[in-house]
Amino acid sequence: MAKVKIGKKEYELDTLSALDLKKLEAKKIELKLAEYDYSYYIMLHAVKKFNPDVSMTLEEFQESFPLKGLKKKFAELGDVLGLDFKLGVGK
Repeated sequence: MAKVKIGKKEYELDTLSALDLKKLEAKKIELKLAEYDYSYYIMLHAVKKFNPDVSMTLEEFQESFPLKGLKKKFAELGDVLGLDFKLGVGK
């Protein structure tokens, strides 16, 4: 597992599975999430999956991302999770 700092907190993360993505896609439709929110929803799912003590809403999670360095942070998270947020699919 890799340690990734998001905002002021550090989390342990690992690669998501194909089943994770299938379940997340169903939630995207159910919750009618926009692509922007869906990217954060995927990351929050990973944080909660590998750090079960974390309980925060999507909005609280989004608040922890400063805009400065966002592109670099998305790339770092994509590498760890096995995703390419530009393509919207697994690597």
